[in-house]
Amino acid sequence: MKVIVLNASPRKRANTAKLCKSVVEGAESESAEVEYFDLYSYDFKGCMSCFACHLKKNSENPLCFWRDELKEILKKCLKADAIVIGTPIYYGSITSYAQAFLEKLLFAADTYVLDEDGNRVSKIKKEIKTAIIYTMNVTEEMSHFNGEDQLAIMRGYLTNIFGECEALYAYDTKQFKQYSPYLNNMFDPELKQKSNETQFPKDLKKAYELGKRLAK
Repeated sequence: MKVIVLNASPRKRANTAKLCKSVVEGAESESAEVEYFDLYSYDFKGCMSCFACHLKKNSENPLCFWRDELKEILKKCLKADAIVIGTPIYYGSITSYAQAFLEKLLFAADTYVLDEDGNRVSKIKKEIKTAIIYTMNVTEEMSHFNGEDQLAIMRGYLTNIFGECEALYAYDTKQFKQYSPYLNNMFDPELKQKSNETQFPKDLKKAYELGKRLAK
C-alpha cells in the first residue's frame, strides 16, 4: 500500500502539518509505504491551460505535461493507492497551493468525454482513495462562513475521477502561540488555548484513524 500525504499549508510545523503527520503515523501503523511533502517547498503553478493532456494522442496519459517541480510528485500520486491533502482555510477556501495542486492533478486525469450515462470519463483505470483535511480557526457553529458547498466542490471532482473522497474538519484551531502581539478582539486567547488542549488532540486522533483506514 502506497500513501501520499501533502501539506498545503505554508507552515511546516503548525496545525495542518501536525494533522498530516498524524495521518502518516496512522498509515505507517498498517505497514503502508508513505511519502510526505510540504507543497510550499516546491515551485509550481496551477493549470496553464495548454490542453496537452486533452489531446487525442494523450488519451491514455493522466499526467500533466507541464514541467515544473510538481511533476515528480504528480507521478507518485498517480502510482499511489491513497492521496491525502491537508489545507488551512483562507477566506472560505483552500490555499492557493492546494488549488494549484488539485488543478494539475485533476485536469490531466479528466476528459471532455461522456459515457452512455452522461458522466465524464476519467483516464484513471484504478480507484485511488483520497481525503482532504481542512483546518480553520472558526468554531463548528461558525463554519457557515467557510461555505461547505464550496469546500465540497473539489471533493466531488476527486470522487468522480479517483473514487470516494473523505473529509476531516478541524475547527477552532489556535493560530498564534501568543495572541497579544496581534490585532485581535475576535478570538478569545483563553478559549483558543482550551480548544488546543481539548479538541485538537481529538482531531489528531481522527487524522491517525484516517491514515489507518486509507492504508487498509
